[in-house]
Amino acid sequence: MNPKAAFILDLLVPFGPYMRRADGLPAFDNWPALFWRVLSPMFLIYWLASQIPYVGTIAYMLILVPLSAAMHARSNGRPYGEVLLHYLVVILIGFGGVWSFVGHTFLADQVAASIGWATGSPFQTELAFFTLGSAIAGLLGIWLGGHLITALVITKSVFLYGAAGVHIHDALFGDNFSYLNIGPPLIG
Repeated sequence: MNPKAAFILDLLVPFGPYMRRADGLPAFDNWPALFWRVLSPMFLIYWLASQIPYVGTIAYMLILVPLSAAMHARSNGRPYGEVLLHYLVVILIGFGGVWSFVGHTFLADQVAASIGWATGSPFQTELAFFTLGSAIAGLLGIWLGGHLITALVITKSVFLYGAAGVHIHDALFGDNFSYLNIGPPLIG
């Protein structure tokens, strides 16, 4: 890959260079760098991508993340499919869980209203802590990989299929066709 293109890709997918460096390091090495040099720019970039409804986040996850995973697979000699799954788990479950925790904790009423649900429900706090637990496990996947990745895919898949059922039921029987009820949750 062209060095300029690789540099831009690393700016847009900050998990890429971190994950490439984490290969072969001791478990849990360099946590401060993960939080300050990776998660904070990832929040900004992911937020910018999400400002283009549907297309931005989907393009990010279907184009930029797979390109970053391909660069990682080439540089480390690991199979592309394995690296891509690893990236998707760390980014979607790890980072996505932190993103969800922040929204359901600090912007709970705004998130509930945008989904078309009642505000003030303690369920959002429960959901926030579930996603935080998943996020921590997803971020641990940077170092642990293997069966942890499989367990996270199963856990998150069951949750997402169940949540999709709830959102579809709410649309059909509650006439809730808000963007965040039938949009990203169903795409996820």
